[in-house]
Amino acid sequence: MLGSLSHAQPQWDPARTYVLIASVIEWPAAAKLAPFLSERRRDEDLAEQFRACGVPAGQVVFLKDAAATRGAIREQLAALAQGAGPGSTLIFYVQGHGSRRSFLCYDFDAARPGETAFHVDEIAPLLHPAWQGERLLLIGDCCSSGALARAVQQLEERRPELRAACLASSTASNKSTERWTFTASLIRLLAGEPRADRDGDGRLTFAEAGSYLKERMKFEENQLALVARSRAFEADFVLRAAAPAAPAPPRLPGPWQIGDVVDAQDKEGKWYASEILAWDEAKGRYRVHYYGWDSKWDEWVEPARVRRLVKKQLEVGRQYEVQWQDKRWYLGTIVRAQDDWFYFVHYAGEAGQDDEWITAERARPVGAEGQRQRVEFAAEPPVRQIAAGQIVAAQWNRQWWRGRVRAFEDGLYAVRYDDETDGTLALDELIPIAPAAVRVGDRVLACWAGKARMYPGRVEKIGPKAATIRWEDGTAPTEVPLEAVARIR
Repeated sequence: MLGSLSHAQPQWDPARTYVLIASVIEWPAAAKLAPFLSERRRDEDLAEQFRACGVPAGQVVFLKDAAATRGAIREQLAALAQGAGPGSTLIFYVQGHGSRRSFLCYDFDAARPGETAFHVDEIAPLLHPAWQGERLLLIGDCCSSGALARAVQQLEERRPELRAACLASSTASNKSTERWTFTASLIRLLAGEPRADRDGDGRLTFAEAGSYLKERMKFEENQLALVARSRAFEADFVLRAAAPAAPAPPRLPGPWQIGDVVDAQDKEGKWYASEILAWDEAKGRYRVHYYGWDSKWDEWVEPARVRRLVKKQLEVGRQYEVQWQDKRWYLGTIVRAQDDWFYFVHYAGEAGQDDEWITAERARPVGAEGQRQRVEFAAEPPVRQIAAGQIVAAQWNRQWWRGRVRAFEDGLYAVRYDDETDGTLALDELIPIAPAAVRVGDRVLACWAGKARMYPGRVEKIGPKAATIRWEDGTAPTEVPLEAVARIR
């Protein structure tokens, strides 16, 4: 049973837990969303598992399909916040279609997305200050479910002592499989999955649960899951006791053991990330499960069809052509990596709105298509770094606008444009504005007619505070403040 361990570590108390499940697999025509296969759904199993763990049936609210409207989600979340007293745990699970900052509930209307989606930013106001519980767990199994980490951050800002965390099937920038892999793994965890007990102490902690979920999504779906927690939420928080493990498998001859993740070749000669399930001593072969495929495709393979799993590597800081969801190729820069498996790409010519995590299979060296997409203008002289607070010419969807660098984080620059919009850019998409460095004859980007958008031209004359710019499109020369002029090649 959960909460039955006697030790000093903090642990889950199901009796004082309140659960809201909002799960949708089909939508009305106005949503313009594809349905999911009903025979695969695992949300009912999840609700039953919470009850099996000891959460009172009256404290598990399940909004299924047509019941999971935006209004119902808001109403039930607010009601749970009011009803759950001090010391309580609140769990909110969503499943269905998602976008970068919202859950597409049953009554979502594609013609009015802002009004009809349930937004992540609604969670904190619904819970604070009404809910005075101790612990919050947000769980998402949908595209962009990692956006739930934003709600964790917002609640932590309001209540620094709150223990809040999220478990998400994908990052905020990525799609998620519709195969229920994440939810199925979560159910196994709540049932005491012994494989998740990494240190073998008989307890499943939050940190172990997060590692198990990320590993399942990585190997089975080639997908990056997200785990986040507030500073007050303990990594060693105990979810439950681990179920008794089966007897240890026998030691196998050779380099591979049961449970190892390897590269295995199927009958058609294709290689897949796989798990070794068993060993046939008589015939000298392994039984393997191909990740991402149904277990009916498990098969016996000879040792020659098993090798160490090695993923293709991408270089951080280098540009590649990356295949987007429309199957077309776009120029992007790899700005960071995780586990030598996942790579965060910033797409050239944009302002960060489509940046995402990819695997190396979606990238190829820059060819003719990528060359055509390279940045049109470059700083003169070249720069290696730009400090926060620097005024710049900043690219936005292949246009150039005046703005200011706000911060540098994880390989990208956060920029606030002069029109009060925000962007996330790579170094080669920024050109510093340095008024004292401007000279007659310089080629520049400059703001035209007092507006924030910048155009190319050449400096004809310089005064104390302004320069006269001859525009490259033939427009008559005009005077531009030096604070709105950036030197380019």
